[in-house]
Amino acid sequence: MAQSGLFFRKKNAGLAKRVLDFYEDVRYRYLSAREDPTEYGKDWRKSVKKIRDDFDGLSSFTNEMKRYLDEDVVFDKNALDAESSQARDLYAQIKRMRYNSDEVNDPFAKQLGDNVIETFVTEPSIYAMFIHYALRTHAHSISAAAWEKNDVNIGNISEGAMGLDLRLDDIPIYIIEHYGDDKDTSKVKPKFKPALELLKKVFLVDNTEEDWEALIAIRLKKAKEEKSEEEKEETDFIVPNKPMYRIFEVNDIKDLKGFSGEWVVQEKYDGIRVQLHKIKDKVKIYSYNEKDITSKCKDIVDKLDQKRFGDSIFDAEIILYDGDEPLHRADTIAHLFKGKYPEAKLKARVFDILHHEGKNVTDTPLRERINILFYQLAQHSSDELGFPNKKNTRIADSLSEIEKYSKDIMELPTSEGVVIKDIESTYYIGSRKNPKWIKLKKFVDLDLIVLDKKSTKSNLNSYTLGAGPLSGEEAREHGGTELKGLKYLAVGKALNTKEKVDVGDIVRVKVDEVRKNNGGYKLYTAKVIEIPEVDAPEKLITLDLLSKEGRKSLKYDVKDALTKFVITDGVHGEADIIMKSDFEGFTVYGFSGDSLMEKNALADMDMWKHEIEELMKAKSGDARVAIKAYLQEIDTEEKGLHINEIFNFCKEKIPKLVEDLWSGEIKRMVNWMNDQDDFIKVSKDKYTANRDKLIKAEKTPKNGKFLLYHGSDDNLEMVIRTSDKEMAWTIDIEDAEDIYNLFGKSGKFPAQVSTKTTRDKLLDSGEIELGVQRHGYHEYKLNGDKFETRLHFRVVPVKKKDTWVVWTGIKQKMLDKDKDEGIWDITEDRHKKLTMQV
Repeated sequence: MAQSGLFFRKKNAGLAKRVLDFYEDVRYRYLSAREDPTEYGKDWRKSVKKIRDDFDGLSSFTNEMKRYLDEDVVFDKNALDAESSQARDLYAQIKRMRYNSDEVNDPFAKQLGDNVIETFVTEPSIYAMFIHYALRTHAHSISAAAWEKNDVNIGNISEGAMGLDLRLDDIPIYIIEHYGDDKDTSKVKPKFKPALELLKKVFLVDNTEEDWEALIAIRLKKAKEEKSEEEKEETDFIVPNKPMYRIFEVNDIKDLKGFSGEWVVQEKYDGIRVQLHKIKDKVKIYSYNEKDITSKCKDIVDKLDQKRFGDSIFDAEIILYDGDEPLHRADTIAHLFKGKYPEAKLKARVFDILHHEGKNVTDTPLRERINILFYQLAQHSSDELGFPNKKNTRIADSLSEIEKYSKDIMELPTSEGVVIKDIESTYYIGSRKNPKWIKLKKFVDLDLIVLDKKSTKSNLNSYTLGAGPLSGEEAREHGGTELKGLKYLAVGKALNTKEKVDVGDIVRVKVDEVRKNNGGYKLYTAKVIEIPEVDAPEKLITLDLLSKEGRKSLKYDVKDALTKFVITDGVHGEADIIMKSDFEGFTVYGFSGDSLMEKNALADMDMWKHEIEELMKAKSGDARVAIKAYLQEIDTEEKGLHINEIFNFCKEKIPKLVEDLWSGEIKRMVNWMNDQDDFIKVSKDKYTANRDKLIKAEKTPKNGKFLLYHGSDDNLEMVIRTSDKEMAWTIDIEDAEDIYNLFGKSGKFPAQVSTKTTRDKLLDSGEIELGVQRHGYHEYKLNGDKFETRLHFRVVPVKKKDTWVVWTGIKQKMLDKDKDEGIWDITEDRHKKLTMQV
């Protein structure tokens, strides 16, 4: 189903959405079972049983079902057989419910019934009216007088119905998906352009060209050359989706919410992620970082070039083989980019399809994408180009099945684990992380320090590996090996590797298991896989988490010196990190529980240290701004205010910062103020503001940093730092799912220039590139740990009121800089006072 992107009525159409989702689910299962009862009959029977359960319920949805479904048909035993007349009747009644229910805001289905497609392709005026309904964000149609001036005399079908707010290019697809069941839809796309041209003529009777541009502004590019460039990018490289979630055992899935309960379990290959493109008979192969590697994959190109494969884009992994033996990922990289192993052979293993027979299928449920691969393409598998099969891809509807299939798949020699995907998941465009995908590895990656090394004459190296550094208590308990004044615990060896490093370096190893061993820890089958870009090894607490005896975090008594600090990645929940912090820095002691978020946070401790550091810098900046403004307002003669007066102001106005930065102690605040250039000490206990320190912002900054927070009011806050300037956007969302509707599904949400921020929970941070900046439009490219995408803020009319709207660019190419007007400081934008209230 196409994503509407509606942002002003998210919660008031629950029953309508349930009716539509119900129909789409039944439709898919019925048509699949009717076509292939052996394979899909089980799914249809499940669907019928679910219909019966709902029919016997007490909800408003049950009441709606009873208006259209005959009880005798619902409970007829023959309805379980998809090929029976009773099943056909049941499906027909459900279809009638979808098209006639008063709960469904679809005026065209109600008035045209089952003849929507036929009417659209034979009556351009009705098609044009639907396009306006699909584009608009309000409930008002074009006046009858405007239609009459273009010699069209029709009723006002869509007046009073809230628009769909679809992208222009999605409208034909939406029509086919929603009204095309058992219909000839071949004329829907050819008839679209003339209907759009008619709509423009009618629309301009009562509106201006600027109004027309506003209607389609966030869907259609103004300049032809811009449009053709964007269209050219349509089938270009698509940012590869990766699993949003990371689990350590199958039961961890119980901690995750928002899944359908049916899963696709797929092999996670130990190779290189690639995209295979065949567009207009031209084959291109791109690596995971968008490098063109076509020339290095001749055998794969030759297979894909065959006529049996039409226009397609495949998500795949390339693996290097020495005969029948799959080699390690590092060997594949060395072969691709350094020309090593000339006798070895590259093979591609496809696991998803993004473009099929000229159609973008990223918004199609995985259930249907997998069916394309299974039933249309698997028969064409070869040694060089393989498609999913029952060995590497399984359908599961319970955790026990996931467990069984995962173990089976992990036995495959090319597997490094599995990816567990919601069967209804779509492919998120513009986002690296898919919130419906889960990663489970059969081994653990650990960063460990080299404590000792031995080399052979054949240039193979063996390393003794350690974790730490040890705290005083840990050192007393375990002893340890001293290195550069710090102690580390030896936990295992990595034998006979070609990687050459020195004592004191950090290596990343793959281990099959971590066990407690005589009070310490032991790694099993550790293998060096790469040299990571980190400067510290894992702490013992991480090994404790991953040890087989139990993944329990260390427990701490939170005393005066230690505080709980809540962190979240917006995905796995929240974790209480035990730390001691002040403006000079912080020390992390561990976590207070054993939730899935805490497991992930421990495994990614270096990342969280960085993000907490960024958060503490932001808090320090907020305190500095607040105190300086207070001093400038009160101490006009610059004689200084007593530190007690300043401290009392802070306790009243910024109490949380007083605790977070200075642990509520005035002495700590004094030390902090002495370290800031914004304040001048005029006597022993008095300070004034440094009025000579001016912010000199870069005139036209191109890059900076961003921090994305999830506020206590459930809104998002995106802080942007460029040179010495800090500014922020507030984005109106209602729940965590909206975060991924924004960053992965191009959903559109209201926004406003922030006057203040709460910075509650840090979701992501990273580099930001500033694109075109002008009054009413700001373009950014985010490159964070979780989100890597192009983001737009634009002023558009919503319910006839100008509103800032933010959405993710489906195309990742930035606009030409000649459209930039240099209004990069959003606090100087003439629309800065617009609010999110619509």
